[in-house]
Amino acid sequence: MKKHICPHCGERTFTPLMKARCGGMSSVGKHCPKCGGRCVNGKVSLAVHSVLLLAALVMIVYMRLTFVEPSEWLWKGLLPLAAALALGFLFDMFFGKLIEAIRLE
Repeated sequence: MKKHICPHCGERTFTPLMKARCGGMSSVGKHCPKCGGRCVNGKVSLAVHSVLLLAALVMIVYMRLTFVEPSEWLWKGLLPLAAALALGFLFDMFFGKLIEAIRLE
């Protein structure tokens, strides 16, 4: 399994699952197992998540306008949202770079 590089120490210490759970730029981030520096996913991850959630919103609005019954569009509207969140998580696992966390805590 390919590990991702910590921006603090330059070592390959983050597994894909750890990288995906680091969070976005506004989060506290996760500590590097080796050096202890906090890391988050970068700007590319933020842009991808924004585009995916916007596409999910457009699909939900379209389904609301298309389907008359609330039970139909409510149930089918959850699918694009779940797909957007899952695709964003997978993107964070395998693509993009980690950056140093700027939030202090």
